[in-house]
Amino acid sequence: MDKGGIIFTLLFLLSIITIAIVILKYFEIFIIKKFDFSRLSTFLDSITTQYKLIDVKQNGLKKMSSSKKLLIENIVDLIDSHQTENLIEQEINILISKEFKKANSFLPSLEIISQVSPLIGLLGTVIGMIDSFNELELGGSLVDPSILAGGIWTALLTTAMGLIVAIPALISHYFLDKKVSSLSENFEIIIQRLSKLKR
Repeated sequence: MDKGGIIFTLLFLLSIITIAIVILKYFEIFIIKKFDFSRLSTFLDSITTQYKLIDVKQNGLKKMSSSKKLLIENIVDLIDSHQTENLIEQEINILISKEFKKANSFLPSLEIISQVSPLIGLLGTVIGMIDSFNELELGGSLVDPSILAGGIWTALLTTAMGLIVAIPALISHYFLDKKVSSLSENFEIIIQRLSKLKR
């Protein structure tokens, strides 16, 4: 940070933010499985079409967390209501959108960091090169080559740091985004299966 200056410090802070976001999303998705409804899917696999929606509320939601349970209960109540199919579908889509808006939180930040970090690193390199060539101009033929080399080394350091931050951020973004998309698709399949159950 002493060599890289303010640009390197900024990239270092972005790396800390990236690590914090990745840990948070990993904890949500893989540890507490906040958006995973596979247990309900397994329950639906085990039942027949003779089951009714009320059976899902009585038996399929027992081991769910309160937030998941409330969401599924709301969806079951909507399916079981006497509203038109279009209205039911719209209401369910609103519930899904709210749920997976939480799942997608902070993922755009990862994408922005992955795109901006190399540019910030490049900016640091350009500023460093300007300083180095300024020293060369002021010193003329008497300039110490080690000073010039040190300035260039410092300049390139920010580009390297920008890439070090950007590459993991980009990989993490695509990995987590794909996982959330998969969870969302599976959830929509569950809703379709609930819709086919008898009232």
